[in-house]
Amino acid sequence: MWWDLRSGTPTRRLKIGTGRHPLALSPDGRTAAVGIEGGFELVDIRSGTKREVPSVRGGTPSWLLFDHDGETVVSTSLDGTVALWDLPSATLRETLFGHSGAVMQPAFGPDGTLYTVSHDGTAIAWDLAGERGLERPFTFTHDPSPDPDFPGHPGRFAPDGRLIAVGLQGHGIQLWDSSTMNRFGPPLRETGGEVKDMVFSGDGSTLAATSLDTVTIWDVENRSLRAGPFRSEFFVGISADGSLLATVYGSLFAPVASSGVRLRDVATGEPIGTITNAARAAVGSIAFSPAGSTLAVVHWKGGTVELWDASGPSLVTTLPVERGKDGYGAIAFSPDGRYLATGNWHGKVFIWDLSNSRLVRELDVGEAGAFAVDFSPDGEVLAIGGWEPVVTLWDVATGAQIGSSLGAGNGRAAIDLSPDGGRLLLTRADGRGAIYDVDPDSWARRACMLANRTLTAEEWEEFLPGRPYEPACVS
Repeated sequence: MWWDLRSGTPTRRLKIGTGRHPLALSPDGRTAAVGIEGGFELVDIRSGTKREVPSVRGGTPSWLLFDHDGETVVSTSLDGTVALWDLPSATLRETLFGHSGAVMQPAFGPDGTLYTVSHDGTAIAWDLAGERGLERPFTFTHDPSPDPDFPGHPGRFAPDGRLIAVGLQGHGIQLWDSSTMNRFGPPLRETGGEVKDMVFSGDGSTLAATSLDTVTIWDVENRSLRAGPFRSEFFVGISADGSLLATVYGSLFAPVASSGVRLRDVATGEPIGTITNAARAAVGSIAFSPAGSTLAVVHWKGGTVELWDASGPSLVTTLPVERGKDGYGAIAFSPDGRYLATGNWHGKVFIWDLSNSRLVRELDVGEAGAFAVDFSPDGEVLAIGGWEPVVTLWDVATGAQIGSSLGAGNGRAAIDLSPDGGRLLLTRADGRGAIYDVDPDSWARRACMLANRTLTAEEWEEFLPGRPYEPACVS
């Protein structure tokens, strides 16, 4: 009902469904959200037309609230959940879990923080913008239906960590400022197809990218195409000195005689040689060592990893890996060149000590699989991205997983650790990405900044009984 407050009389009526009826009005006064049985309705104030939002978790909302810009509706429920809804599309954006009892009246702070309280006696401040958490999410392309044969969009940090490059839907590469998360110039469009792998040169001046059948070489500073597109496949590497470009040619499912590695001059793109793998097996992926011209080649169906001197080229040595398991598409050197890690879609990752060709660690990441691997700068941590959108961090020395799994969204997860090891770039097949803070030292600093205090001795004893009192936040 609409009321004239001067006369105290109703001026307009609109029939709504049955149920509890929490009510909220958008900041511009054009839309009302009102609870009904099992969900809520969005009502256009001028026309009276309604859009129903059904199937709200926990049944009819206990409270409804618009955010400051009127683009999001918050619904709270008696089961303790808090849901965020996109107003233009009337669809669920995210469900927040943190309370165990009924949540009633939420509130927004001036900075956009959402505050909720519950009958369980807890109050939670939610960082909806993601600016104060360990994850900085962003959307770099819109791809609701990723390529079914090779779903995913690669993402890479530039060597100085200031830029990231991500592959777009259909074709193209977008550069982003990794600090501000603003796009850096227009997209690099002439990639000859949807980019499936890419790599920066060591000095950051060159970016090479492959689609399913082409390779392009880009001048990063001028954001211009330097060479290509050339015929190729979808894995690419650049030697440590920036002179050699290696790409895989031949389909994974083609006869093995037509599968190998093509070497090109980075400056011109001209071919200078090929490597026909000694194992006579389809190439699954490649990686250059961080020093010299050693190139590691892993075969799609396992069996061996070959190490080549690409300047020859000549075969240096081979390492045995699990046979009979296809999907070997993950390979990486540690920054000091001592270790080599390779993994497959079935979730097995092998870590080799190249100083003595000895297998030092075998990791099992489970059903998510191992599609991508990357070492931290000190070589002590291995990040593993899966066919499912899950990323895990592992201690190389002990083989233990560090923390919980990261990731959400749809499709496989491509990963890259920043040059300083403090950030993890995750790009997903559905076009969503995130930069995670994986530096434990920064977590303590951030917690102290947000809390603006430390634990009292009484709180310390309650939450950490038996441990010496060592307050984290000391001015």
